[in-house]
Amino acid sequence: MNVKDLNTAFNEFFKNKQQEYKSYALKGNSDKISALKQLMDRHEIKYQLAGSGKIRGLNYDGSKTDFNSNENTLVINTDQPKGKMVKVLFEPSAKLSDSLTYDITAWSLPYAYGLEAVASTRAVSGTETAAEAKVSNTTNPSGAGYITKWNSMQDARFLTALLKEGINVRFSETPFENENQKFDAGSLVITKSDNRKIENFDSRLIAIANEHNRQLTAATSGFSTKGPDFGSSQMKIINQPRIGVLRGDGTSSLNYGEIWYFFEQDLNYPVTSIDTDRFNASDLQRLDVLILPSGNYRSLLNEEMLKELKSWVRRGGKVIAVEGAVSAFAGKEGFELKENKPDKEKDSAKTGNLIPYNEREREQIKELITGSIIKTNVDNTHPMAFGYKDDYYSLKLGNSSYSLLKNGYNVAYLDKDPEIVSGFAGSEASKKIKNSLTFGVEPMGRGSFIYIVDNPLFRAFWENGKLFFTNAVFFVDNDDKDRY
Repeated sequence: MNVKDLNTAFNEFFKNKQQEYKSYALKGNSDKISALKQLMDRHEIKYQLAGSGKIRGLNYDGSKTDFNSNENTLVINTDQPKGKMVKVLFEPSAKLSDSLTYDITAWSLPYAYGLEAVASTRAVSGTETAAEAKVSNTTNPSGAGYITKWNSMQDARFLTALLKEGINVRFSETPFENENQKFDAGSLVITKSDNRKIENFDSRLIAIANEHNRQLTAATSGFSTKGPDFGSSQMKIINQPRIGVLRGDGTSSLNYGEIWYFFEQDLNYPVTSIDTDRFNASDLQRLDVLILPSGNYRSLLNEEMLKELKSWVRRGGKVIAVEGAVSAFAGKEGFELKENKPDKEKDSAKTGNLIPYNEREREQIKELITGSIIKTNVDNTHPMAFGYKDDYYSLKLGNSSYSLLKNGYNVAYLDKDPEIVSGFAGSEASKKIKNSLTFGVEPMGRGSFIYIVDNPLFRAFWENGKLFFTNAVFFVDNDDKDRY
């Protein structure tokens, strides 16, 4: 009876010619573009390459601008069967009909993938994309070693593949030049002198690099034309860390799953899962890194266990606390970390709560942040931020706030005027997060406590944050071979 109406409505849903934005154009790191294309392929969303030129539209910082495209600029048009999905995934700022919601309120993919983008009200034409070019490295038996860049998760997977094969790798703490070619801080250096015992070193390395489509630069000499030489103390060795992750009572099963997925699927690197009800100080002796998923550790990290943990870190261990786990160390003896609590007079303490019953839920959201995208400042001279620029768009899932470290390292942080670029943040919560920590490192002896206030592994989709987590594991305090 209603077949015709149903088919008509179904057909109308897939007509997208009336969308406000006709095209979204994105450019940036080629690996990040490639990762986005893979996501589009999985969802059967069509895309093209724009070519060189200017695209007029709304920049994702809210300004109207001429976007300079190039041959690697990706264009995704809304006039396609999944145009409404494109709109939802790429709209610069999510539009909320009501701020009372149970889920995150921002998810724009250009921020999630760390790409420059523009939304255009005009349809942008493009050409079909070609297959990904395959890298074909060749051996250089007479050279001193090889160098490769560091700025994507594809680079991270290449690193873990090398470590699992027993190949020694270094990273540079500062920019350098080799034979007048420039390399940024964080670049990987694989020398022959570090790998003398490996048979067929050159051919094995080249095979792994080609498999992971990573371009190697052959270095004929270990002496740099500018910056540290290969044998310098600024070229840090990357040890193969033994990593433990807590799970079970007191931990967030969701965050544990995100961490487990990250190591198994994103990095393909082994970790040991330890149940909280069986965890004790002896477990620390077989680990180099202990990851605490978000959770409540009040009973587990009692005074005695906290003492053992600090002793282990002083000897060279490393603790990575994620989201809710950060609070386990705030204000504790021997820790610099403090909760950020701005002074606020509570008039209600004198007068009682006079907010009407039917308005209290809406009033409470002033204290909440429900998955907003916030622009953070980044100290990209710190190893935890290698591969990043001096700013980063973070997905903030709550209103937890910690004061900036006075002696530790504020790797990513919010200043006195946090810029919320998309999503909902309550008025009171926005005040609370001023001058607060996003990612920080508190050194202790030969090791460190790493605080990850905003979870970059949330639901595994915030691609641009994953390298922070990788750096925390492999770059920060990981070059000491004689820990114990």
